[in-house]
Amino acid sequence: MIFKKKQIILGIETSFDDTSCAIIKGNIVCYNNTYTQIRHNEFKGVKPNVANNLHLCKIYYIVKRTIKESKIEIKDINAISYTKGPGLIGSLMVGENFSKSMALSLDIPLIGVNHIHGHIFSSFIYNKRKRYPKFPYLCFSLSGGHTKIFLIKSFLNIKEIGRTLDDSLGNLFDKVSIYLGFEYYNGPSKIEKYSKKGKFLYKFPRPKVKGLNFSFSGLITYLKRFIKENKKKINIKDLCKSFIETIFIILKEKIYKAIKLTNITNLVITGGVSYNEELNKKIRKISYKNKWNLYINKNKDYIKDNAAMIALVGSIKYYYKYYDNYKTLSISKLKSNVL
Repeated sequence: MIFKKKQIILGIETSFDDTSCAIIKGNIVCYNNTYTQIRHNEFKGVKPNVANNLHLCKIYYIVKRTIKESKIEIKDINAISYTKGPGLIGSLMVGENFSKSMALSLDIPLIGVNHIHGHIFSSFIYNKRKRYPKFPYLCFSLSGGHTKIFLIKSFLNIKEIGRTLDDSLGNLFDKVSIYLGFEYYNGPSKIEKYSKKGKFLYKFPRPKVKGLNFSFSGLITYLKRFIKENKKKINIKDLCKSFIETIFIILKEKIYKAIKLTNITNLVITGGVSYNEELNKKIRKISYKNKWNLYINKNKDYIKDNAAMIALVGSIKYYYKYYDNYKTLSISKLKSNVL
């Protein structure tokens, strides 16, 4: 078994606006601790310099508390894993430098992790049902930073087969939230809340993109103009419902196309957008109808950005002895087909 229970990894995630630390034994989370920088609400978006400073202020206390609450002796930690990219360069550097210093002081391996790979394999974090994705599977990684489709044949065989050509799906949710006057952090959840009581009345344009790629910039522009021109007369519940339905139709089309091209019916939906219960219900319904094997992590702590997923990929890389070289350590974009 690749996830050995004696294998203890501390993970650090600072790619964007969450300062997170976790400790895992094999694939069992001992403790996952995340601080979300809600101060960005006042900017209606993340300010990189503010994010950097808050990471610097919080990272020591987050790591210290994680070690204490996990009840793991620091001397028993086998390796430190951290988010190497992609993300905000300043935020990544805070996590990298802290992780490097900690690994050096403990004289243990340091492991850089691709943030997207964390989302891809987060479904292997231990759950009571012990239900995990089966290889090969298609992974739809949908978040604020990226929207991509991967063909996963094994832990070491990852192939990107589709991506957004412009804005991410999570970014689309964030911007629509702002156009509707919602708070930056609570916006997507409010869209979900209102959509449950609305009707699919508004027909929004669906970008036509060949293959398995996505494009959302045109839809963002249309919705911004539509909301601005009709804000006084539109029903916000119907608008949110119509928005969710439009996104589902776009995703459904790509899911069917990906399955047809690969002949693989094992599906994983991950990333912050998979938080949305309305989208989940619709994807589960078509999966049940077509007898696909669908996996959406029910633990929301591991859907959004978190250090547990970084520690998990660190555990995989530790098993294969894929360590960073301290002397040549630098932030660089990892190739999508390798860990």
